[in-house]
Amino acid sequence: MKRSCSILQFSAQANGHFLPVPRSHIFIQLFIICCCIFPPPASAALAADGIPQTTEEIHEYAQVVMRDEILRYCSAEYTGTSIPHLSSEDLADAVKHYPAYPRRITDSANTTITIIRPLKNIVAVNSMPLGVLDAGDCITSVSSVVPEGATLAPWLAEKTDVGGGQNGPDFEKILSLHPDAILTYTQFGQGREFYEDRLPDGVPVIRLDFIRPSTLATEMKKLGYLLNRTDRSSAYVSWHDGIINEINRRLDTIPQGEKARVFIDVWSNTFTGTGNERRTVSDSMYYSRSYCSDNGGINIAADLQNPQGTVDIEWIAQQDPEIILGSAYHGGYAAENSGDLKSQYDELSGLPALKEVQAVKNKRIYILSFRYVMGLSYPAARAQAVQWIYPDLFADMNPDAIHQEYVDMFYNVSYDVTRNGAFHYP
Repeated sequence: MKRSCSILQFSAQANGHFLPVPRSHIFIQLFIICCCIFPPPASAALAADGIPQTTEEIHEYAQVVMRDEILRYCSAEYTGTSIPHLSSEDLADAVKHYPAYPRRITDSANTTITIIRPLKNIVAVNSMPLGVLDAGDCITSVSSVVPEGATLAPWLAEKTDVGGGQNGPDFEKILSLHPDAILTYTQFGQGREFYEDRLPDGVPVIRLDFIRPSTLATEMKKLGYLLNRTDRSSAYVSWHDGIINEINRRLDTIPQGEKARVFIDVWSNTFTGTGNERRTVSDSMYYSRSYCSDNGGINIAADLQNPQGTVDIEWIAQQDPEIILGSAYHGGYAAENSGDLKSQYDELSGLPALKEVQAVKNKRIYILSFRYVMGLSYPAARAQAVQWIYPDLFADMNPDAIHQEYVDMFYNVSYDVTRNGAFHYP
């Protein structure tokens, strides 16, 4: 009877008095309490995407989640239905923090995450969004791969280091920290067998990437909601959407027949190891769209079937692209100079087989740091790429100013993007 007693104690907290009912009546009693105390909201005030941002939305959705969790508990415990549910202890704790909690999202791995109390001890394997959200008080430890983020958010370097790299963080060290959540990626790094299958019950693994442009704003809203940083997440989304919407508005005016043909050169000097091939991506890869398709360009390798992503340099010459956009693995906020980006530029411009290609003859070779494009600074990187591709249409747009605005708005550091780091070349 321990569990039934515990859930009765929960119902007592919720209703203000103890309810001495037989076990056979507990389900009915709790269902009635649930309906009375946590009725369905009278109005649907949530944003169109269903991610609460205002206090009213958060409280309203907490009502929905609390009602659902109570009913799921009752169904699982007293009717034998096999469904995931919170424990009675967690439900009782959720009541203590109601109506600010519980909070629920579906993360980018399509897993439902329910938070019943403020998160204060997160192990952040993915630390990318934490500076923007100013979430230092929620984080106790990070992966050792943080120099990029720590350049703008120095407090990240002061957190406990749980390791990282190809072998992943030190799991025993993570356990010793008694985390209340893990923040990591959907596909990069360790999977369920490393985290979900080994962590104690009740420790959620939140998988959000902040690397795919199509989901940046949504993921930021979700994490801002979970970490109680909706003021910061809303500010970021407003900045992001303002720039992206303006770029899209202008691109919509370009006829399909006038779109520029682009070759995307992906880290070729690092990966191919051969002098007669370059590495590229088809449109099936999300970062092809980030560099080219989203910016109104036509990827000449859009239908590439080669799983290695390599093409002969002679093939590039035959395609005669108007623009070559290079994706460099190096660069970013912690880079000391743009030497690595320049090396890729020099290598491309110096290939004898490409000397008659339009992009080379017209000096329309451009290199972007992968770290600049695949992250929260994406709107600024996209402004840079689209201005290179359509200089007349975007002549009045200042990508460096947009980038500086991002740094100034979300980081409490003195950092000039035109004097520090390496983001693009030339």
